[in-house]
Amino acid sequence: MDNKKCETCQEKRDTEPAFSSLETGHLLTKPIGYIESCFAEKNGTPRQPSVCSLSRGCLKISRSVFNNPEHSVIDLQQFSHVWILFIFHKNGRLSCKAKVQPPRLNGAKTGVFSTRSPHRPNAMGLTLAKLDKVEGGTLYLSGIDMIQGTPVIDIKPYIAEYDSPRSTHSFVEPEENKRQHEGSCDASGNRQETSSKQFNIICHSVENKVEDKAEISSSHGNVLDDHKEKVALETTEGSSLPVKASCSLQEYSSGQEVKYLNILDQKTELTNQVNAGIKDGEDRASTCDSFAPNWVTESPVPKLKVRFTPHAETELKQFQAEFDSGGPSFRYFQSIEEAKCAISTVLSADPRSVYRRNRCLDRLFYFSLDTMHMTCWFGDGFAEVVRIQPVSKA
Repeated sequence: MDNKKCETCQEKRDTEPAFSSLETGHLLTKPIGYIESCFAEKNGTPRQPSVCSLSRGCLKISRSVFNNPEHSVIDLQQFSHVWILFIFHKNGRLSCKAKVQPPRLNGAKTGVFSTRSPHRPNAMGLTLAKLDKVEGGTLYLSGIDMIQGTPVIDIKPYIAEYDSPRSTHSFVEPEENKRQHEGSCDASGNRQETSSKQFNIICHSVENKVEDKAEISSSHGNVLDDHKEKVALETTEGSSLPVKASCSLQEYSSGQEVKYLNILDQKTELTNQVNAGIKDGEDRASTCDSFAPNWVTESPVPKLKVRFTPHAETELKQFQAEFDSGGPSFRYFQSIEEAKCAISTVLSADPRSVYRRNRCLDRLFYFSLDTMHMTCWFGDGFAEVVRIQPVSKA
């Protein structure tokens, strides 16, 4: 009996840490695989996946996670992009600061959670990669910003309907919901369109009424003139009764003019109200869209012009010769044009750190891409590739 109790207690102790660690947020991660990338080192690796769409790599699901890795990616090829959750394993240290200096701010500080700095309380990274193809348990990716050997924690499909705030504008609400939820973006947009149509109808009606009133006023003016002539004629004959009738016609005519002016005022007021409603609808609709600070959308660090020296061009052609002859050449790029384009896009975004950009006197810069090792020179507003060697000879 005692042995059974001991075994039960042991099983309870074995299972408790797992449950308690999940509840308290203490999770021991296990990589599902490791990235094979065209970037061998941190130096020169794009800071965002959108910088270089030609940067390629692959991820092979580990058999230590699943006995049949290919089962875990069934139907994944139906998605064009995937989220990759990974570890910044080359940070060098686990410490981090509440304020950081992102390269895009060129030395200014901001909160770490307002950036995508790799130096965070938990060194977790998130990137959106294009899924080129799936073969067995291997994913072939492009547009990556991860280096060789990066541990991957999870994969999730990218779904624009869920992951993009702008996609919510395509939702069509029922009419009764639009009336109930006046603050919703779709309702405001529909109200804006409806108000514009109503405004055009009302204004057209008002203009017709104004024209009618103007014609009435004009006709009464003609009648008044006729009566004036008649009054003048009858007055000379000694009758004063038509004078009273003439006064009433004048009062009637002036009253029509006042109504005409009131209609014009109403039209102006209506125009102002509709314009204000449209602007208010636009303001409310704009709050539904995603937005970011100017230092992200309009970087203070300008893009650099990239050029190749004649010597670098010649060395690059050697890769083409090896590629054509079937010898060792590129691993991820399919042509010399793709390689040159990838080099240009990486350098145009200025991959240097803030320190190297602003304080370091040495303007030489080295980085590897696929099987190439580049030596570059940074000047004012440009980057020049001066040498391209095979990685094995660098």
